[in-house]
Amino acid sequence: MVKDRLSELKSRSKYSSDVSLDLVPSKSQEEIFCNLEKFSELTRWIRTIRDNIEEMQRTVSTPSFHYNDKVIRGKVEKKMDQNIELCKHIHAAIKQLHTDLEQEEHRGSALFRIKHTQFIVIKDDYLSAYREHEDFVNYYEDKIKNLMKKEAKTMSYNITDDEASAMLASNHTSPFVGNILEETERERQKLRDIIFRHSQLAELEKSLVDIRDLFVRISTLVMEQGSLVQVIEYHAQQATLNTDHGAHQLEKARIYKLKAMKKKTCIIIWVVIILSVLVLLMIIF
Repeated sequence: MVKDRLSELKSRSKYSSDVSLDLVPSKSQEEIFCNLEKFSELTRWIRTIRDNIEEMQRTVSTPSFHYNDKVIRGKVEKKMDQNIELCKHIHAAIKQLHTDLEQEEHRGSALFRIKHTQFIVIKDDYLSAYREHEDFVNYYEDKIKNLMKKEAKTMSYNITDDEASAMLASNHTSPFVGNILEETERERQKLRDIIFRHSQLAELEKSLVDIRDLFVRISTLVMEQGSLVQVIEYHAQQATLNTDHGAHQLEKARIYKLKAMKKKTCIIIWVVIILSVLVLLMIIF
């Protein structure tokens, strides 16, 4: 076992009185470490969103994928719900970070610049991940609709995009199972009526979910445009300062012009006086 001889070496050193091993972090270091932990957690959440998207893309892109497979669809939709929850948590955390930055007193300090840079990076990363999730959701819904329409076409059915959307909203995954030879036009119409009636409540529920997602999307867009508003405000302030500076320079130029005109007038008067004296001298002598 190695013996700790640090105290012995310090006592023998002639500089021991001047050495202070202060290992306690300062307040700024503690804030930096705290922010690093927050941003690390947000980064892990964003990485989880992207991992879920990649896993869902692999699942949906396999040739064996079919919308009737409840196990696979359950896994994919569970990952979607997890991504939505993570987006809500990340959005709330970013809003809180933005509020903290707005309330910061020392805006010119290095700590504030570090916090602001970290905030911009994590916000852009979140917005990119959110767009990737939205793109995948649209791709997933379009793929299921196309599969429904292809299967219906092979079984002599003709369904529209609205009907496919209603089936998807009502989670009706088996609309074409049965003995096709024994089905009649009346049964098909009955099936459509049943799907329509049962889809109404599902559409209402989906509308509420879409409204919730729409609020998150609007807040995200507002957050995305906030940086542009700040840039415009900065340039407006700079234009005001430059205008005031230009007016001050014009005033100085006017003063310099008046002084130059006075000097020029004095020189002309003196030259006229000297020439007049010379002319009088010449006349007298």
